[in-house]
Amino acid sequence: MPSIPDTDALSVIELFPQHEDWSLQTMRLLAQVAVGGADLFECARTAARIGDRTTDGEIWQAEWDRTARETAAFAERELEAGHRHTAMKAFFRSCSYFRHSEFFLATADPRREAAYRAGTGNFGRAVELSGGVIERIHVPFEDITMDGYVMRPDASGERRPTVLFLGGADSWAEELIFLGGNQFPERGMNVVVVDTPGRGSSLRFKKLYSRPDYEVPVAAVLDHLETRPDVDMSRLGLAGVSFGGYYAPRAAAFEPRVRAVAAWCGTWSILRDFYEFYPPLQQQLQWLTGSADDAEARAKLAKFTLDGVAETLQIPVYVMHGTKDIIMDIKGARQFVEALTTPDVTVDVYDGAGALHCSYDHLAVAVARLADWFRDRLTA
Repeated sequence: MPSIPDTDALSVIELFPQHEDWSLQTMRLLAQVAVGGADLFECARTAARIGDRTTDGEIWQAEWDRTARETAAFAERELEAGHRHTAMKAFFRSCSYFRHSEFFLATADPRREAAYRAGTGNFGRAVELSGGVIERIHVPFEDITMDGYVMRPDASGERRPTVLFLGGADSWAEELIFLGGNQFPERGMNVVVVDTPGRGSSLRFKKLYSRPDYEVPVAAVLDHLETRPDVDMSRLGLAGVSFGGYYAPRAAAFEPRVRAVAAWCGTWSILRDFYEFYPPLQQQLQWLTGSADDAEARAKLAKFTLDGVAETLQIPVYVMHGTKDIIMDIKGARQFVEALTTPDVTVDVYDGAGALHCSYDHLAVAVARLADWFRDRLTA
């Protein structure tokens, strides 16, 4: 069985070296530059305006909000001039900047909802300009619907292998398109992103909180995909990033329609490997589980474990983790890998470049390997 080694090497460029969290989250944004989720120089100009004022959290929100609005205004002008492709790309980037602007705000801050509505609204404008390559979907679940998107290699409607890509504790479904999602269509596969419980519109507007039995909402998404003629259900993959490194393996263990699963950040116990390991996100995890306080969150998150689940997986499994991940403890990834009994296990460990959470500083390589792994198993 592959193992995850210990190592001490690390080599990154911190854009805000005086503030570790600001620097890490900005690397997350910059990682999306190559695939159209952001622009390097728009980000650089924003960072220059912020400067070293890291004691002022308000400046973060204000300056990224300014960049988001200026980029959206540019998109509107280009659309009016008939430059649809230019407008589409600018609307996409504006969405990313709005998401970035609200990241460090308190859960109850009304600017979070304002940024979310503005950002997802601009993403929707871009979808309208995509020529049918990206399609909005609504998945029935319990007494509501979960909102999401299907992105395809083209608008032909051809039946193709498909990967359902699950986000983590703070990602929007829209962000997942640029956090690796659009690399699946480049390899002949559809990708599906949905605001499943504890995320995006389901959390913010429908009070649909996260749950340990994530196979239940995933099954609802797969039921919906079965109705689509452009999805080949015999070649279906499931991937999860960050907290999704729990969601995806858990769902795959109970869902026979999944043929391959990837944990982009392995884990074993969300309480131990995430909540206790990285306290700055505890408020976020309390929110997404619908917990009133720390004690309630701990009680709920104790059930988010792959104990008794990992060893039941008998499909191909891919695990990716960075050795210097400060958000999710690599020990959980090791425990997950050691418990696997399936014969097809691939483990990628990034040290130096790629050692950070989700390998933001090495995304071009990490995402390519993830997408190629699914292509090799779903399109053969």
